[in-house]
Amino acid sequence: MTCKVSNHICISVLLVCSVIILSRCVSEKKHNKTTEEKGTYLYSEKILYAEGFMVDYYEEYTKVTLNNPWQDNQEPYTVYYLVKNDSVETPPEGVRIAVPITSIAVNTFSYFEFLSLIGNLENVTGVTDGFRIYNPEILEDIKEGKIVDLGDPFNPNIEKTIALNPQAVINSAYAQIDNYSVRLNQAGFPVIYSLEWMENSPLARAEWIKMIAPFFDKMSLADSLFNDIEQRYLAVKEITDEVDQHRTVMTGDIFQGTWYVPGGNSFNAALYRDASLSYRYENNKLSGSIGLDIESVLTQFGETDIWFGCEADSYTELAAKDSKYMLLQPVAYKQVFNNHKRTTKTGGNDYFESAIAQPDLVLSDLVKAAYPDLLPDYSFTYIKPLN
Repeated sequence: MTCKVSNHICISVLLVCSVIILSRCVSEKKHNKTTEEKGTYLYSEKILYAEGFMVDYYEEYTKVTLNNPWQDNQEPYTVYYLVKNDSVETPPEGVRIAVPITSIAVNTFSYFEFLSLIGNLENVTGVTDGFRIYNPEILEDIKEGKIVDLGDPFNPNIEKTIALNPQAVINSAYAQIDNYSVRLNQAGFPVIYSLEWMENSPLARAEWIKMIAPFFDKMSLADSLFNDIEQRYLAVKEITDEVDQHRTVMTGDIFQGTWYVPGGNSFNAALYRDASLSYRYENNKLSGSIGLDIESVLTQFGETDIWFGCEADSYTELAAKDSKYMLLQPVAYKQVFNNHKRTTKTGGNDYFESAIAQPDLVLSDLVKAAYPDLLPDYSFTYIKPLN
């Protein structure tokens, strides 16, 4: 998982206008649909970038809908009805949750920063892969026994989760419902599904703070926080508009014999565009990864200017992994960066935690590395050059 981008300026303005127009159309569609719900419809939350969720407000409850990215039939992945009063009647087909939530188990590192920003990190009572966590507050609470480590994120300990008795569990969503979620639902524990990783732009992912906030009755705060995030991100992006000659970028590293690079419709490619970097697959239509062998990487990216996402801490380590790395131009010119700036000895990496809610800092890292004169007073947050 690395950071990537290219360039789009006038087009981005048109896209923003399109988003506004589309959001109005969606709001009208939502209103027509929601008038059939129990309760009195008030309005829908304005979602500017994210495509994976909707928030609709009723006089009696708040409705949070998670869209299904694997189906085209408009059927939602899950619908939640958030109530503050037990006597409120809600539609039968959704998941009913009393809010604000006061205890929650979190099975995805990316939500720690969201919860921290809205002031509810203290409500986390369970996590998975505790030794791989970076967040100092979470680590301290694990150490003091305030937070229980539920084990492997792909197979959490269901008995420990039930014994913990959280009010809800945040769990990653998949095309097929996983066994952990099924068993939690059967035991009466609502699962809040995480789907922000399916979004295709940094701001879309960051906007998921608006999805989790209603569960803690913090919607107004989330709106304000996201507005600030958006402004900071766009301010950095605007700085790169003055770049005349875009540097070329390569990304990733070998994983189990294959070098994966992001498709042109991915979150990483969007980052490269916004940092005014040229990326070989920027016009590719895939949102997922493209697998290459080392020979293809040498052919396609051998003369690239800069390399992000290298999984080594030094050039000596890189050479020891595979001597072919030394044939890459960014290696020869010492223009290689990893995302290991904020890590722990046991494997925690803040790039996979707070970065989702701080896309302006991720973008600033790329701009600082590629065009250091544009951000003379900025220091890297998540990335660092190899030793």
